[in-house]
Amino acid sequence: MLTTSFTKGKYFSISYLITIICVVFSFFGSEFYQNVIACVGVLSFGILHGANDLKIIGKNSAKSKSTNPLNYFVLYIGVVLLGILIFYFIPGIALLAFVLVSCYHFGEQHWEGRLKFRNWSVLFYFTYGAFIFLMLFGFQYKDTAEVIFQIANVHLPFSFFRACFILNSLALLIQLFIQLDSKITIGKELFTLGLLALLFFKGTLLFGFGLYFVVWHSFPSLRSQVHYIYGTFDKISFVSYIKSALLYWLMALIGLFSSYFFLDIATEQYLPIFFSFLAAITFPHAVVMERMFSIPSVE
Repeated sequence: MLTTSFTKGKYFSISYLITIICVVFSFFGSEFYQNVIACVGVLSFGILHGANDLKIIGKNSAKSKSTNPLNYFVLYIGVVLLGILIFYFIPGIALLAFVLVSCYHFGEQHWEGRLKFRNWSVLFYFTYGAFIFLMLFGFQYKDTAEVIFQIANVHLPFSFFRACFILNSLALLIQLFIQLDSKITIGKELFTLGLLALLFFKGTLLFGFGLYFVVWHSFPSLRSQVHYIYGTFDKISFVSYIKSALLYWLMALIGLFSSYFFLDIATEQYLPIFFSFLAAITFPHAVVMERMFSIPSVE
């Protein structure tokens, strides 16, 4: 059932259905249950979609005829450790880098394989991802500002997010009409953004982020990765992907939960550490996916 829902046409129907259900739940569900659902989604499919990066690196090396894939492995681990160190010593810079990288990464994955862009695709990807983040941050300003302050010790006024959102919205709207030829595609995308706006407005910060991260980013990313590694997407290849990623997924979970249970962490630091953890693994993952998209997949 899950693998069937990943096909292009049916996948988006399932995505809309899940999003609508989550919007309804955000009106009635408590903050506690919203956050629990978001954490379960992020810790399962969210982390899982980046747990096979090393296998993708190996595939990249074979396709590009690289003679030493070990270099990529060492570089990958190095970037993860560097991300952790940067968050520890200069968290403000690390947080900014995480958001900027994630903006492009989210936009790239959202549009990958759906349309053939002509020019300025990099700018379009970044602008789209930035719109998602700014919309979420604006609607959840209080919690967002608190998390930013706890991580970077910086207080950003609401006017900052409002100005960035207005400028970014104008840039995105212009690019939508320049890059997209189909009015149906434009209408569908505006409908999607409208649903997400309602969810971000009514849900919690973690629930809104988790829904987009899992349903609109991790699910399509999993499909792209499975097809890239195995040359097809079906039940067998999907199960093979899960088996291959299981060890790395478990290691990531053990590392995260160990920090919570064995380190003396204040309760108000849980959410900042959670986002810092995601950031540390997002940096190398975004590079791996960018390289994957740049190399033709096996047909």
